[in-house]
Amino acid sequence: MKNILYIIFFVGFLTSCTKDFEDLNTNPNAPNSVQPSLLLRQVIYDFGEQMSYEGFVAGDLLGQHRTAVDFNLFDRHDLKSPQLGGNPWDIFYTNLRDNEIILNQARNTAAFAVYEGPALILKAYMAAGLTDLFGDVPYFEAFDGVNGTVKAKYDSQEDIYQSVNGILDNLEKGITAINGYTGSISLEGDILFDG
Repeated sequence: MKNILYIIFFVGFLTSCTKDFEDLNTNPNAPNSVQPSLLLRQVIYDFGEQMSYEGFVAGDLLGQHRTAVDFNLFDRHDLKSPQLGGNPWDIFYTNLRDNEIILNQARNTAAFAVYEGPALILKAYMAAGLTDLFGDVPYFEAFDGVNGTVKAKYDSQEDIYQSVNGILDNLEKGITAINGYTGSISLEGDILFDG
């Protein structure tokens, strides 16, 4: 009888704490969304800093101005293998993913519309570097992971440049968005041109 009471008490205890559990289990240190000004600052800085290092190391190693004893994949012209200073693939896609978040926020929230033009131009700039370095890459489906696209198909370099929502189209749309912006909110987070 005593064991039955313990079991009933234990089951009752487990099922009594489910109201508003999602609110209690929210981590305040892991935000669900980020202001576009902070993401823009991060994308510009990270892409510039990381790719300047990649350009320095890759230029020296591929040009045979120096050699690497430990991390010698550059000496073998293997750009797709991860190593210290030799994996620009992740740098491109990490920054393109964060830039896509800025672009989605700019298109879905009127207060962030000022970010659409710069985000489109940054997307075109980074995509041009990506496809110029690697050729055919995942592009049009690459940032649709939220909707279930986990393995995006590879797109041809020609399509990436010339198709709708490709590089040239994004440049044109970005310039149009900047010139056509009539809102009163100024661009924040532009550490390259200061708005």
